[in-house]
Amino acid sequence: MRRIFSAGTVVPLLLAVAGVALIIAGQLDWGTAPPSASLPPIVVPTRSPVAVASPTATETATASVEPTVTPTPSFGATGTAVQLQIPSVGINVRVFQSGTAGNDDNPGLDGAYLIRNTSQPGRGTNSYIIAHARQQPIPLFKSLWNVQLGAEVLVQMSDGMVLRYRVTEVRPNIPCPDSRFPPMPADQQPLVLRYAPDDCAYGASWSQPTDHERLTLQTSQGFNRNWGEFIVVADPVYD
Repeated sequence: MRRIFSAGTVVPLLLAVAGVALIIAGQLDWGTAPPSASLPPIVVPTRSPVAVASPTATETATASVEPTVTPTPSFGATGTAVQLQIPSVGINVRVFQSGTAGNDDNPGLDGAYLIRNTSQPGRGTNSYIIAHARQQPIPLFKSLWNVQLGAEVLVQMSDGMVLRYRVTEVRPNIPCPDSRFPPMPADQQPLVLRYAPDDCAYGASWSQPTDHERLTLQTSQGFNRNWGEFIVVADPVYD
C-alpha cells in the first residue's frame, strides 16, 4: 500500500482513494442493472401502536391507540456491517471487512469492503467503505454516481441493528494520481484533476477518523485511479 509523507511523518494510507483501482480496464459496464436479487431489502424499524391509558370525563381509564416510535438503535453498535443499501439508486450489496493490503488495494467483486484501518459503522467516527464501479457479475457501486443529496443509506449490522444515514456530500473528481497506471487522456481531464497536486494527501483525508459518526463511500470514475475517485459522505439519522 502506498504511503503519504507529510512534514517528515509517515502517515498510513488508510483508504482505497490512494490505493484502490476500483474499475478494471477493459471491463467497464456502462449499462444499469437492478440490485442483486440474492439480497433482500434491509428492513427499517417502523412505528408500532401501543396502548396508552387516557382519562375520560368520568375519570375512568380507556385504552386509546397512539403511534410510538420503535427507535432506530443508537449509534453505539457492537456488531459488524454485513449489508449496505441505498434504495434511491438501487444499491444493495454485502459488506465485508478487508483483511489484507491486497483487498484494500483491489477489493473483491462480491461486495463492498471496509478498509482495514477504518472503523465499523456505529462507533461514533468515520467508516470508509469501497467498492468497484461495476454492475457485473453483481451490481456494486456504479450507481453511486447518480446518488442525490438527502438519499437514505441503510447499514445492516450482524446483530440485527439497522443504522440509518442521509447523504450530505457528493464529491466527484477526488485526485489520487498513481504512476503505476496510464494517465487519463489530457483532453478528457476536468480542470480539477489537471491542476490537482501530484500526491494523494487530499484523497487520504477522507478516510481519516472523525469526531462524529460518518459513513464515507468511495468508488472510481474511470479505468484506473488517475481518472479520479468518487466519494459520497452520509451522516447519521437519529430517531
